[in-house]
Amino acid sequence: MSPLASCTPSSETAAGPAPGAPAAVQVRSFGALRAIMHEGQTGPAVRIGDVVPGPRAFGVGALSGLRGEVTVVDDAIWTSYARDDGTLDVRPAGAEEEATLFVVANVARWQEATLDADVPDGQIDARIEALLRERGLDTEGAVPVQVRGGFRDLRWHVIDGKKLTPGGGHADHVRASVSGALPAVEGVLVGFFSKHHHGVFTHMGSNTHFHVVLPERPLMGHVDGVTLARGARILLPAP
Repeated sequence: MSPLASCTPSSETAAGPAPGAPAAVQVRSFGALRAIMHEGQTGPAVRIGDVVPGPRAFGVGALSGLRGEVTVVDDAIWTSYARDDGTLDVRPAGAEEEATLFVVANVARWQEATLDADVPDGQIDARIEALLRERGLDTEGAVPVQVRGGFRDLRWHVIDGKKLTPGGGHADHVRASVSGALPAVEGVLVGFFSKHHHGVFTHMGSNTHFHVVLPERPLMGHVDGVTLARGARILLPAP
């Protein structure tokens, strides 16, 4: 996929590690979930081309007007739009594409941990935090995360702003989307872990925000639930 587009009036927030902690990367975020969901602020927060390519950029977000989703994997840009017939249009972004929410980091090197057992959806946040502690990485700042390998019970959606009623919560956004479920699949999750960005780029009650990329289908969308299968690899930034 080809590089993207970037910045108009942007509310950029540095979401990097806390002072004194080992700093692998800086995370930048544009827009905020609470403003999108509760205030109806769905206009452009950033033109993706202004912040991608990185080099080695990884990011997730929602397109302006909630027209779909955007995911960046190592400078490759994936955009996903909901069609009226309930199918997806997955394609490269144009140079002028904009996002109402976007979280991005540049990661030169990754370290990985292979899972020796399945990690159910409700335990993923804790497993990532434990891995951060084991590796001596900061657990109080925002951290980019990849997961590569097998997934089970994957639930995903791609927002369709045309069907959305202003002021709704996450459940309303899922209803106004193309969504689906896959019992078992191989692919890539890209996202971010943070305990302190609820309502900014993680939903309340969750410390992670993930998108899934399945190039062979093709499929790209926001992850609503997933089990990480034994043998999958969790990738964290290398100091």
